[in-house]
Amino acid sequence: MKGNIPIPELPRGEDVWIMVVVTSVRDRRTQQGKRFCDALALNATGSITLKIWSEVLEACKEIHPGLWGLTGRLDNYQDRPQFVVAEYRPITIEQYREHQGVDPVLPLAYTMDIETLALPDFRERVGLQLERTMRLGNMRLEQQQRYLEDIAAEEERCYQLGALSATSGRIVCLAVHVGPVPGMEIEGVEHNQSEHVFGIDADGYEEDEKRALTGFLNLLKDFDPDTDEIVGHNILSFDLPFIFQRCLVNNIRVQPCFRNTNINMWVPVIVHGVNDTVGFIPINSCRE
Repeated sequence: MKGNIPIPELPRGEDVWIMVVVTSVRDRRTQQGKRFCDALALNATGSITLKIWSEVLEACKEIHPGLWGLTGRLDNYQDRPQFVVAEYRPITIEQYREHQGVDPVLPLAYTMDIETLALPDFRERVGLQLERTMRLGNMRLEQQQRYLEDIAAEEERCYQLGALSATSGRIVCLAVHVGPVPGMEIEGVEHNQSEHVFGIDADGYEEDEKRALTGFLNLLKDFDPDTDEIVGHNILSFDLPFIFQRCLVNNIRVQPCFRNTNINMWVPVIVHGVNDTVGFIPINSCRE
């Protein structure tokens, strides 16, 4: 049996063996209820999607992210290549290095958060908007009570809430920690970590919003959408859309960082894509 073939050169329909880093595993079932796993694997030559059927899962121990030796054959599914696994077994870092000649490249987690403030000119708009809403009878009862009791206080409250919308707010800073994905630590492999802050300079002074956004996007040029994760709290509903919209306001050419499909609410999932504390979504594209 042939083996240690570069992933882009795997022959179709021929049994081979490869050594890889499995970066994600998803347990799934067919419409008939048959269990299988979809996984993503990579090595120094490239990445490949894995398909592991129930018969193989029952014969071998449970597969999880880490170093594995696989046997199987390359096939096509919906016009995309996938490696159908016939057998798998764990391997050591020494075995991987022997056949690949390098240390494995491990997926990274980009854990991020943003801070926002209301735009200064939004303060001028708040009073007029509240007055018009009240006059047209479109103000909610509880807000009417606050407004009639203290107009200035309600104007200030609405102004502060302007920080939650990209049309009335702006980004003060973006903070990103880049480090290993939890569960992907491999003994003997160095795990580089770094921290980045955009929008606040080394002396603590605020920077221009456009410069902060550009710096953030430059960092994401190293992001691998096939293996890496963007991690944060409520980033699907707030942080990522806010960043995208402020890029448009600042005339920064950018594509949306995610596609709005396959949301699994309230279940934290460690697979490639966006790992939100209130949902998971696969990455579509994230580049300037």
